[in-house]
Amino acid sequence: MKRRLLVSDMDHTLLDENSQLTRENLEAIRRHVAKGGLFTVATGRAPAAIRVFPELLPCINLPVVTGNGGQVVDLVGGDRILRRWVLPKEVCPIMKEAIARFPGMGAVAYYGLDGFCSFRVTPYVEGLIDKEKRPALPTTVDTSPRPWNKTLMTQDHEALLEVKEWLDPQLPGLGRTVFSEDTYLEILPLGVSKGAALSVILELEGIDPQEVVAVGDAPNDKEMLELAGIGAAVSNAAPELKAVADAVVCSNNEGAVRDCLERWFN
Repeated sequence: MKRRLLVSDMDHTLLDENSQLTRENLEAIRRHVAKGGLFTVATGRAPAAIRVFPELLPCINLPVVTGNGGQVVDLVGGDRILRRWVLPKEVCPIMKEAIARFPGMGAVAYYGLDGFCSFRVTPYVEGLIDKEKRPALPTTVDTSPRPWNKTLMTQDHEALLEVKEWLDPQLPGLGRTVFSEDTYLEILPLGVSKGAALSVILELEGIDPQEVVAVGDAPNDKEMLELAGIGAAVSNAAPELKAVADAVVCSNNEGAVRDCLERWFN
């Protein structure tokens, strides 16, 4: 079947290790779109953190997946939220206890279209703020805007494994944890994933999953790769993602998105 749509994760996939959009990826996407191809992104970022790449925006010709599947947003249509899922209020006291139990852990939450607040700022959170190119609202769990789309905890990976071990038994029926990077552990609403959000886009646009190539690097990309006709992992991907991928392409520093377009769309 002819491939029509490329869906790409952003950090460590479309973007290089300096969080930059490389010229080779951008030019390949432009050629793809100019020939009538479809392109969008599925990311943990909010829309505001996609817009820091204005050169990419004209190439996105379908709704985007943001918040690791928590929102489907029509950027072209003025940031119109097409679908949104949020965490139940019962997650708030669990998050408050996690922050108290793990004093070295940085923690933030996302809310609304672009809302971004910090509960504890650490060097890891400062790195996240720098990546997002926007400030986080300083607040507490009790005073923060709600409902949350997701929360994100950040520390070194070994420390976050301990956080996850404590959190998972607290969350049945409320949410689920997923690593979006080795140093990012997120709580997402139940049933939320990039794959579930992508399925909404495909239904809205009348696209067969077999016409889709999806590419990513982290465990939170798993459902998206499984849904697509071809699920590709970058060579720098987590081993658990490579295990479910149909193919492995070059690394994000070597033009992984260009590699996908040259393999399956030319």
